[in-house]
Amino acid sequence: MNAKSKKVLAGRVLTVAGVLAVGGAIAANCGTTTTTVPVAYAYDDPYLYTTYYPADVYYSGYYWADSWNYATFYYVGQYGGAPTPVPTPTPTAGSNGGAGTTGAAGTTGAAGTTGAAGTTAAGGTTGAGANGSLAESSRLALVIEALARGESVCPGQVTVTPKFATPACSDGTTTQERNGVTIAFNGCVASGATINGMLDVLSNRSASAQTCSSTTTITLGITTTITNLTISGPNGKLVIPSETDMAMTSYAFGQSPAMLSVNTTGELQLFNAQGSMLADHTYTGTRTFNFSGNQSYKFSSMLTVQEKNGPAMATITSTDVTRSAGCCRPTAGTVNIDRTGGQLPGTATWTFGPSCGTVMRNAVTVTLPACE
Repeated sequence: MNAKSKKVLAGRVLTVAGVLAVGGAIAANCGTTTTTVPVAYAYDDPYLYTTYYPADVYYSGYYWADSWNYATFYYVGQYGGAPTPVPTPTPTAGSNGGAGTTGAAGTTGAAGTTGAAGTTAAGGTTGAGANGSLAESSRLALVIEALARGESVCPGQVTVTPKFATPACSDGTTTQERNGVTIAFNGCVASGATINGMLDVLSNRSASAQTCSSTTTITLGITTTITNLTISGPNGKLVIPSETDMAMTSYAFGQSPAMLSVNTTGELQLFNAQGSMLADHTYTGTRTFNFSGNQSYKFSSMLTVQEKNGPAMATITSTDVTRSAGCCRPTAGTVNIDRTGGQLPGTATWTFGPSCGTVMRNAVTVTLPACE
């Protein structure tokens, strides 16, 4: 952490920067912006991550809920076809990394500038996936999404058990379609970070008619359970000890859902490089995801957050927080933190965008730690 990154808040030095760099879900280095006034924001950072880090992890599990096309950052295209992901195009090796022994780097992103392409299969642990190079950062959500696309990630260190079910309506050809997964990480090493823990997704469907047609409405319910899901690196660790999500959406057969409503309850812990806990937050509330393209998604949420080991409580309202391929921070939207109790009660409004890395707190431009 350089001198620019250090801020003091109530006598505390900003040590959360490294943890935040490990925990971002979208792979890229956003860089930094110029701090126009000395703004101490260390106390807010864990609240920001409680807003969008669990949302990113949840979205990656949503990849597994149905027979989507997984070729891009946001699933696109045709539902109701094959029960497995559409095969990705033949990838190419990165600029400084050679092709793996049996496979090449991922579908659309280039391999990392200092890492070689995957060694065992297409889109290997250091190869590039459609969301950006896994060699650029060790993002938990990227790993879960890469596994959904059928890529090889930390072979021997993760057990993936897909779930399948009979379609809700008959299209004359499909006999099974994906309806969830159980993923157990056991020391999964991906681009310098280690992942442990479990993610379980189970979906259920109903249809408005027995025979599928363009007028058939599919109703999809999804239950997601996260247990001790951890990502750790040289700068710190993020842990979701537990999270349970209940979601519901509906859409016309052959189309993709435009939105998803989620009820969530969970806990997020942040640790620094020395293993000291920086924050332990429990949260409950709702999130609404909106999908409009293949390179981004956005969500709005209302969360009640409680410091597990302290008196502070906050209501966090996020509006149209946009997550885009190629940026580790939101690229649009606002997060309002209304906190009572604790060291610094009060309200702070964070505004993101319009470009990657542009952030304001209460209308003042600030610098967030750069991502790895």
